[in-house]
Amino acid sequence: MKIALIAAFCLALAPAAFAKGKSKMHCMKADGTEDTASTTKKACKKAGGKWEKMAAMGTPAPAK
Repeated sequence: MKIALIAAFCLALAPAAFAKGKSKMHCMKADGTEDTASTTKKACKKAGGKWEKMAAMGTPAPAK
């Protein structure tokens, strides 16, 4: 009984332990500023921007 309970608990937590999570995406204009009006990838491409993952908080942006 205890083994079954432990196995069920481990299986329930397994996706949470290994999931990368949903990353936030945003639209970047050619000049490097964020386009807040374009909230979808399709709208971003139509506006001439690039759909990118947001950098994690506390992590510096890569140098160009």
